[in-house]
Amino acid sequence: MEKIFPLSGRGKEIIYEVVNNIRNVKWGSAKFKLSDSVIDDILENFFLETNKWYPLGADEVNPMLGGLGRYLELKYRKDLTPRHASAVASIMHHEGLIEHKNNNPILLKKVER
Repeated sequence: MEKIFPLSGRGKEIIYEVVNNIRNVKWGSAKFKLSDSVIDDILENFFLETNKWYPLGADEVNPMLGGLGRYLELKYRKDLTPRHASAVASIMHHEGLIEHKNNNPILLKKVER
C-alpha cells in the first residue's frame, strides 16, 4: 500500500495499491480504479508538448481549460471527474511520471525518459 497526499500538501490522504496493473485508490471517502492504460493515455495524449507545464485544473464545478481535470472530465466522464485529477496527478508524481511546481495553480509536466 502506498500512502501519499495531494500535490497541494493539503487534503485527505491518498492510499493505493497496484494489483494487475490497476491502482485501487481510496481518497477520503472516494474509491476508484486507475489503470495503466489511463495513465498511459494521459502521458501520451494530455501531455502533448515536451517541457510544457500544464495546469492541474481539478475544480469540480469549473475545471480549468487545458487542465488535467478537464481532460479527465471529457475523456473518462463515467469514471473520473475533474476532482479526481488531484489524486491522479499525485499518484503519477509519486511514481516518477510527472513533476509539479507552484501551488496556485498547480502546474504539471511529464518527466522525459
